[in-house]
Amino acid sequence: MKTTLTSDNLSEIILQEYPDNFSSDHGLTETVIDCAYKGTKVRSKQIFFDGVMIQHGHYDFKDSLILNSSFDCPIFEMHFYLKGQSSGSVNGFKKPFSIKRGEHALTYVSEPKARFYFDGNTSLEGIEVCLTPKYFQRFQNHKCAIIDGFLEAMEKQQALHLPGNGQIDPLMRNTIDQMLLNPFKGAVRRLYMEAKMQELFAAQLESFQRQMGKGGTDQNAFNERDKLYHAKQLIEERLNNPPTIQELSQLVNLNEFKLKKGFKALFGHTIFGYVTEYRLEIARQCLLDTERSIAEISDMIGYSQQQHFSTAFKRKYGITPSELRG
Repeated sequence: MKTTLTSDNLSEIILQEYPDNFSSDHGLTETVIDCAYKGTKVRSKQIFFDGVMIQHGHYDFKDSLILNSSFDCPIFEMHFYLKGQSSGSVNGFKKPFSIKRGEHALTYVSEPKARFYFDGNTSLEGIEVCLTPKYFQRFQNHKCAIIDGFLEAMEKQQALHLPGNGQIDPLMRNTIDQMLLNPFKGAVRRLYMEAKMQELFAAQLESFQRQMGKGGTDQNAFNERDKLYHAKQLIEERLNNPPTIQELSQLVNLNEFKLKKGFKALFGHTIFGYVTEYRLEIARQCLLDTERSIAEISDMIGYSQQQHFSTAFKRKYGITPSELRG
């Protein structure tokens, strides 16, 4: 199994080979690609085990770039864009495939070949989970219309892109973060990674089922939903000094009543509650994954006093930040 990347702009070719069915002699294999050429930088971590390959990529483009990719086997993919956007043509798709920050998608391509376009002076970060058809067949008895549709496409060797990208919700983002921060080693690391991957797939299915169930919703409802996701994005970007409800209302052009009611219905938290939940989850990740001091983390996420941070952290997780670090 191998994937090939070429470009109209660059002379080099990136070739990555994998064992058949992404098999691993060690239960789970991790590799890193880190390269740069004429201002274009690629940093990609790949994790694979039987039937599954997970790729977390960071891409920086100094100049505009046309990238051609191919894979020599049929593949089902879960896509999650955390930063940037891309668009292009995919073999077998009737329409161009595009995806941007905060969106997720599900695709199957029997003969994977694609051509994507990237603007200069842009950055991209994304997660892709690739499943072989053999692995995907494990889900065949789940009585899910979306799964059945992909199984039929695989049987007929027809490309399929689930129409309309979904929005990455807090559950998906939290699961992605947990997957990337996998704290375990050995066989347990593989089990944890696979469990989180399947949890992420379940969240995608639920998201698309909700979206399809709203097929008769008018355009105003969809516009309001987009504004609520924009509000969540602004909160996350300004975590150490989040906008007030009045300011947020003006920034997303949605009155305060609809903003507060819609936010709670869509994300399961009040705006204030989401700020607190998101701050503490970011703090937990930093405590586990960085060497930053507790004081630095407290300040980074917007707590004016470290004691207030420690109290809120213990209320949520049952232990203090210092106890988490041991």
